[in-house]
Amino acid sequence: MLTVGQALEGSARRYGNKAALIFGDHTVSYREVDERSNRMAQTFLSLGLQKGDRVGLLLPNGLSMAEAYFALAKSGLVGVPLNLRWQPGEIVYAVGNAEVSMLLADRDLAPMLNPVAGSMPVYYTGGYPEDSSRDWEARTRQASLTAPLVPINEDDPWVIVYTSGTTGRPKGAVRSHYSNLIIALSLVSELGITQEDVGFAILPMFHVNSMWFVTLSLAVGATCVIYPHRTFHPQHVIQEMNRHHVTYSMFVPTLLTFLADAVEQGKIDPRDLRVMMTSSAPLDATLRDRLLTGFPGVALYDVYGASEYGAATIIRHQLGGRLGSVGFPVIGQEVRILSEDRTPVAAETVGEVYVRGPSLMTEYWKDAESTKKALTDDGFLTVGDMGYVTDAGILYLVDRKKDMIIVSGENVYPTEVENVLLSHPAVGMAAVVGISDERRGERVVAMVVLREGKELDVEELMARCRRELADYKRPLAIDVVSELPLGPTSKVVRRLARDLWQKNHP
Repeated sequence: MLTVGQALEGSARRYGNKAALIFGDHTVSYREVDERSNRMAQTFLSLGLQKGDRVGLLLPNGLSMAEAYFALAKSGLVGVPLNLRWQPGEIVYAVGNAEVSMLLADRDLAPMLNPVAGSMPVYYTGGYPEDSSRDWEARTRQASLTAPLVPINEDDPWVIVYTSGTTGRPKGAVRSHYSNLIIALSLVSELGITQEDVGFAILPMFHVNSMWFVTLSLAVGATCVIYPHRTFHPQHVIQEMNRHHVTYSMFVPTLLTFLADAVEQGKIDPRDLRVMMTSSAPLDATLRDRLLTGFPGVALYDVYGASEYGAATIIRHQLGGRLGSVGFPVIGQEVRILSEDRTPVAAETVGEVYVRGPSLMTEYWKDAESTKKALTDDGFLTVGDMGYVTDAGILYLVDRKKDMIIVSGENVYPTEVENVLLSHPAVGMAAVVGISDERRGERVVAMVVLREGKELDVEELMARCRRELADYKRPLAIDVVSELPLGPTSKVVRRLARDLWQKNHP
């Protein structure tokens, strides 16, 4: 039986007083995490919640968020992590759609819950002097240290994760205990993580990447450091990595640039870090080689996946190696490329990416139509990515299907154009979007953010595009901007980038 609560209990028996979680100046052992999550689980149940009920989590990174995930697992409840960047209307939608029975929130975030606070019980971490009955810590201190006797199966839902919602309303991906633990165990096997390692959960814990990262770390007996600052700053990341001698972490490419700068400037010891994972956006060759040169002992992996998939494929980057692939399927996963009518296409032919394996979501919550559209009859799932597989079985992503730009009947995949822009040494970030055009249907435009201290001749960048891209793929205009809209994983949100362009070009 593979349940998240059992995984923690097993690690607590094996590793006892070893440091499990570190958050700022607070360190808790495996035994303490197990006992604290038991108290929380007992508290949830004492409030009348029953197995299968949904609990909304509006919590920043911290011990409470990590322990809440495990407490929900032990009590048979289903967590609904809420994005701290959401506007009130988005929270109202997710809470209503998931039919949440109770909310657990940080007291500083209470104003965000004003639209829903009167419709369900809300309890607060960090103390709540306005109403002591809503003080979560006060309640949990009185609860039992023993695990609740709730029968939990590995196929039971553990979390409902709402997708980014870049088109239309977000959808809730229902994920079971088993599917989440399989992600952790398969990555442990692929990456060689052991109880001797120190991991660093950097990304927001309402996001699946950090949720899986914490689960992975505690399932194998490693120590997991949680990023302790509410405002993200790369320098804080470097400080925490130095302080705790971090050996593995998941990074987005924008953060990897700061790591490359830091090691070149002597601000970080390259001997500690041995496993780097990246996802969400492709690496460029220059950045990859800077990292592998600056951290000569590191294994740099690209992991492709989604909230609905888990980890689908993985590749280890090599100095000077070929870029573009996201690698071979992770252990237990299968990848197929299908046409519009869901028939297999030949090798090297672009189609829609489908994945089948033990880490897939169960369904989209309360959305049978979307579930049916995403899943084939034999259990392959798509999230709309376009790509192709070589004869050797290696997956190459072309782009998100919904981000594709159509110029005079020709398909343009933004990532391909962005890679050319990012190959310029002055460009740190890029966003390519399609803008309505009467003659072409759409036209390609781009925005770039410069690396610190760099200058750019836009005409020179346009010339580079003319050299490396077919005429219909070239941006007709490039803007230099101070920042681009980012999602919770620091990936550019193209929908918002398009809005930014239109605002700048009324």
